Amino acid sequence: MTGTVLFSEKLLAVFTPGPRGVVGLVDDLLAACRDNKVRLDFQDGYCRITSLSSGGRDAIEIPLQKSVFRAILARVAALCNERVPNSVTPYRGVGELVALTDPPATFRVSFINNPDEQHLKVVHIGTGDVTGDT
Repeated sequence: MTGTVLFSEKLLAVFTPGPRGVVGLVDDLLAACRDNKVRLDFQDGYCRITSLSSGGRDAIEIPLQKSVFRAILARVAALCNERVPNSVTPYRGVGELVALTDPPATFRVSFINNPDEQHLKVVHIGTGDVTGDT
């Protein structure tokens, strides 16, 4: 139960409106994903966030505009392309990105961002040396 509460609290804080915009929201989301493999799906005005680390038992739904979710996915694509140019498109991809946290962290992501389907999977794969050599 405690794991579920911490998972929910972390992610609710990430999606609390504030001045940090989409860039800050994605940074906070990645920081929250250090301890959990996470899948985000958008449907009917809600972002459903599922912890894959718990076998899908931990999940929350957060009301969110579709445009915000799609902007999150576009930011993720931009971060992947910073690490390896042209590795993903804004609409679909599988790649790696670096969160410049302390210490820096590397994540593997997969996503779809088209008008009919939007989802994102985030897996933390390393901390420390994030030189971009793959």
